[in-house]
Amino acid sequence: MAIRAILFDFDDTLGNRNYYAYEMYRDLVVKYGDVKDPVELEGIVQDCMLADQLGNCSKRYVSDMLKNRYGITLPFEDFNSWWGDNQWRYVALFEDARGVLEKLSRKYMLACVTNGSEQGQYRKLERMELLPYFREIIISGAVGAAKPDGRIFACALERLGVKPEEAVFVGDTFSKDIIGAYRAGMTPIWVCHDSTKRCMAPIRRISSLSELLELY
Repeated sequence: MAIRAILFDFDDTLGNRNYYAYEMYRDLVVKYGDVKDPVELEGIVQDCMLADQLGNCSKRYVSDMLKNRYGITLPFEDFNSWWGDNQWRYVALFEDARGVLEKLSRKYMLACVTNGSEQGQYRKLERMELLPYFREIIISGAVGAAKPDGRIFACALERLGVKPEEAVFVGDTFSKDIIGAYRAGMTPIWVCHDSTKRCMAPIRRISSLSELLELY
């Protein structure tokens, strides 16, 4: 059956999360820490990036690390909520993201399916001027189900009016994007920026979004 729709995750798929997470943590350490030496400062920021686990853990883990290891207390009642609501201020795209969306949108229906707060994730797309490329935007905070929960994928397919076998899902997190799309009956494509990372599963793997143009 022919492909009619291509669905995208946002963070670390279209958006260069490594870039904007770094900028956020650095600003927080500068603002709430008392670190004058630039090398010492960088060491703390790099520890934040390690503790962050590519966004796959509670931000409480990072804030506890800052407090216990470096004596830096963040003044947020809920660091997870603050992070989700403010990340859009720092957001940046991978260099090829806009061009890929522009070309694919001429042939396919596109959708963005992303976990996070409704306001925070929508603002990222708005700030990066990506809204015109997407037929549908499905955010976990709005629909009440987060990847890999099959309900968020079913919601996306229903809104687009396509069958699972007519849709491709492009994402970076195997346990959320790839497993979720696979279980939903879609064709998953794993965006893996680390060429040294091993994978034995029979899943299509790309290292950059531009490779999608060779497939679709």
